[in-house]
Amino acid sequence: PQGQEYYNNAGTMMDRNLGATSATPGDVGALGLLYQWGRKDPFLGSSSISDDIVAQSTITWPSAVESGPSTGTLEYATSHPTTFISMQWDTVNCDWYYTGTSSTDNTRWTTSGTSKSIYDPCPQGWRVPDGGSNGIWSKAGFDNTTYDSTNEGMSFSISSPSTTWYPASGCRLNDDGALYDVGDHGNYWSVTPGINRACSLYFFDDGNVLPTSYSDRASGFSVRCLQE
Repeated sequence: PQGQEYYNNAGTMMDRNLGATSATPGDVGALGLLYQWGRKDPFLGSSSISDDIVAQSTITWPSAVESGPSTGTLEYATSHPTTFISMQWDTVNCDWYYTGTSSTDNTRWTTSGTSKSIYDPCPQGWRVPDGGSNGIWSKAGFDNTTYDSTNEGMSFSISSPSTTWYPASGCRLNDDGALYDVGDHGNYWSVTPGINRACSLYFFDDGNVLPTSYSDRASGFSVRCLQE
């Protein structure tokens, strides 16, 4: 991975998604892996740039479990790294982390003002970026742009090099962990808590870009790491 400088001194990001083996538009290796918000361990993305086909693996992945007092905990998540934990249905925060109320924990991933969390999946020297109105995508001026329907994603203008590639790698659904919307949507986590959810970058195949979106924390999204 290479560092890429974004406009307005917003920061330096990796040139590819976390878990990706490529940064080339149209390459399935550029899709990378998918993460539930606040978890350190990944889930498989697609083996196609345009269809919801889960990539092959040498292990058998268990079925998703519903969040509860015994399953929606950090202890359970770290000891069951390949188990997708669906959201707790009795609260409004749409989180895999169980509290039994509308409140939740916001420190599983941490912002630039605090030390990097041990649950942050990015490698040494990198971290999950800040989001929202003060996040890197907003500062860099990410806005509606042309969707590349051939390569299934978007090229955004940045400082150096001139563009960066974001594939529409889809997501894992918050209720059962199923792969969804590959080739239609791009979903990228930030560390920033939102109103009952968390801030993310979200874009559509019609060219609409939302750099300050709010998304369910139980969903599995892509991660693009920011240089510390």
